[in-house]
Amino acid sequence: MVTYEDALKEVLYNIPVLEAEEKPLFKCAGQVLAEDIYPDCCFPQTDISGPDGYAVQSADLKRAGRDRPVRLRIIGTVRAGRLPKRALSPGTAMRIMTGAVVPCGADCVVRFEDTDEPENKNGPNPGNPKEVKIYVSVPSRGNIRPAGSSIEKGARLLPKGTVMGPAQISTLASVGKSQVRVIRQPVVAVIATGDELIDLGRPLSPGKAYNCNTAAISSLITYYGGKPKVLGIARDRKEDLRAKISKGMDADLIITSGGVSKGDYDLVRLVMDGMGKVIFSKIRMGPGASVALGIVKDASSGNGKESIPLFGLSGPPPGCLINFETLVRPALLRMRGIQDIDHPVVEALALDSVAGVMPMTFVRWTYLEKRNGQFYVRLNVADDVGILPCIATANSLTMIPPKGTSIREGDKISVWPLDWRRPQFLPAYL
Repeated sequence: MVTYEDALKEVLYNIPVLEAEEKPLFKCAGQVLAEDIYPDCCFPQTDISGPDGYAVQSADLKRAGRDRPVRLRIIGTVRAGRLPKRALSPGTAMRIMTGAVVPCGADCVVRFEDTDEPENKNGPNPGNPKEVKIYVSVPSRGNIRPAGSSIEKGARLLPKGTVMGPAQISTLASVGKSQVRVIRQPVVAVIATGDELIDLGRPLSPGKAYNCNTAAISSLITYYGGKPKVLGIARDRKEDLRAKISKGMDADLIITSGGVSKGDYDLVRLVMDGMGKVIFSKIRMGPGASVALGIVKDASSGNGKESIPLFGLSGPPPGCLINFETLVRPALLRMRGIQDIDHPVVEALALDSVAGVMPMTFVRWTYLEKRNGQFYVRLNVADDVGILPCIATANSLTMIPPKGTSIREGDKISVWPLDWRRPQFLPAYL
């Protein structure tokens, strides 16, 4: 039996970062950049207009004011995506749209709002004016976005290790990147174990239980950026479990649930040891104290991999899910190349009390709320509603100290926020 902290160190030591793949930009959300990104040129490539308005020479506007507007002759229009057809001379102005190239001779842009342009127009000016009244002075370079102001050529745009979200994809699309190299998503084989298990949708006979762990584990794999590969139920026979593990050797990680304790038919550790080695098989934290990590190999699988990590998770759902969040989650994040794998923690005031009666740290499914900037946590949810409704409504995990200690109402304690129903990069606690 090892501490949770030592178990986590073993997980991170034995789980490698996966290799990179080149992928279309629009399909990379949630993945991690495997390279630094540098633009091929500066952006914008030339001086462009910030607002819609008039390109002019600032020297013409020195005396402009609301009571003495400057009148300039309009000599053309520049629209975004088209180059100016002529240069600007003193006493003239050119209508210019947002993002359009500033014509030669102009050194500033006056917003339409600071001219006699109709305020209620939609689209072109219906009067097709030949001159414009300007009511403000604008300094040289005013309302112009200089070439290279978004990014200079050769400057690093995004560093290796960046997690790709909508803003990062937009940024790369802005400089024309259509393909990027990212750490590929881990493929995770999922195996349930136990003669008592039946698939969902079948009638439940006495002594049987539904295979709920496969559904939960698969959804968590997807939530944390992996690709589940469901291999079904391995019955309580060594050859059946070994065959299922061999079938999963083309994945990057194998997860089993159940069969990892010390019963006569708990065979995961035995088979794991026969196919490789067991790194740890019990931790000082429950529920789910019986959880194993090992490295297995199978030359007969023919997939070319020398070995693959295997997690043997607890069978009861409360422990299985806690095993996943505390041990498998950091493993998946490591495989994906994510550097910040520490679980978020908030300080909360306990709304009720609980005595530490277990011989080890015990993890409770709890309910976290925020009022007036302060977090509060309700600890005894399971006692009030039962464990299954508690798991279904909990939004946090709280570590209860071992026997001999207690948490009292009003104590400030550390809580792990948890809401698997929201997108992973938009956690509810922020």
